[in-house]
Amino acid sequence: MPRVSGQNLEALLVLNRTPGLRTRSLSAFFEEGLTPSEIVERIKQGEKLSWKESLEATQRIFNPVEEMEKADSLSVKILSFLDDSYPSLLKESSDPPLVLYVKGDILDSDQAAIAIVGSRHPSLYGLEQARRFAKRLAQLGLTVVSGFARGIDRASHEAALEISYGRTLAVLGSGLDVIYPKEHQTLREEVSERGALISEFSFGTPPLAENFPKRNRIIAGFALGVLVVEAHSRSGSLITANLAAEEGREVFALPGRVDQLGSRGTHHLIKEGASLVESPDEIFDALSPQLWPYVSVNQPSHLLSEEEKEFLGLFVKSNLTPDEAIREGSLSPSSVRALLTQLELKGAIKRRLDGRYERVFSACEKI
Repeated sequence: MPRVSGQNLEALLVLNRTPGLRTRSLSAFFEEGLTPSEIVERIKQGEKLSWKESLEATQRIFNPVEEMEKADSLSVKILSFLDDSYPSLLKESSDPPLVLYVKGDILDSDQAAIAIVGSRHPSLYGLEQARRFAKRLAQLGLTVVSGFARGIDRASHEAALEISYGRTLAVLGSGLDVIYPKEHQTLREEVSERGALISEFSFGTPPLAENFPKRNRIIAGFALGVLVVEAHSRSGSLITANLAAEEGREVFALPGRVDQLGSRGTHHLIKEGASLVESPDEIFDALSPQLWPYVSVNQPSHLLSEEEKEFLGLFVKSNLTPDEAIREGSLSPSSVRALLTQLELKGAIKRRLDGRYERVFSACEKI
């Protein structure tokens, strides 16, 4: 439906703020076709006493009109689960948030997303790998999603932003007006300009421990796959990975040293069936079949890297098979295959029935 507003948005904000009420628990009401305002009234009629008491307690301390006014003052958008603009992948998950507070913009292309998560206290190896994977995957056009925590999360957000067109989404475990961690203030501004800060928690919500598992389900719901870089055996990153697996999303794990605690979580995931990855291109190749609905053809030429532009020059005079492209250029077979996939997803080339690739000039004429 079009964007929810007025009394229905107020009702959704109250429902979202009320402990125990989530999209999944309210699904029967939505399936019945009730509006959010009607759901509030139905609960107040006392069908379930614990819900009635919890809702009434929330209404005594929470004013949704003031919440919307504060959102306007902070340039924060409030997306409803019922809005057409609500991210479709997240909406398909088993328990999407009733509302999302968004500082920045969520684009349709952000559906082509990879989540990168890991330890708040990573090794140098973990930090280096998080940066390597995030930067390369952003270069390939994927949006990097993470939880804005110290360590692996921060490294992933920062590396994605090193690409001029890179995008990143940060999912918080607190209200958007709560600065946490304190040292991430500059990063907050960068993320909101080149992606979005996202939370389901109302303004003023502190970063309580119980908030982070809820945050993790949003991270998993936003992405086509989750990469765990480093994690202890009880890390919250494993929760994110397990939630992703339950939603049918891909789970990737980076192997580490066998004598480091930070490797135990990732090695456990690998033993349980997660894909062991050694390079970002392995993730891109694994996700490529799922990227088609989310990657726009005829993307602007500035989204092509210099390497892609140079490789694309091979197709100016003739159409080439992958083997011919390998012989014509100076790249390895694996690099050629990766570039062919990237350029096809970006609408710069297309594969013909005879197996040859031809350049799509409508997408490349400005190169």
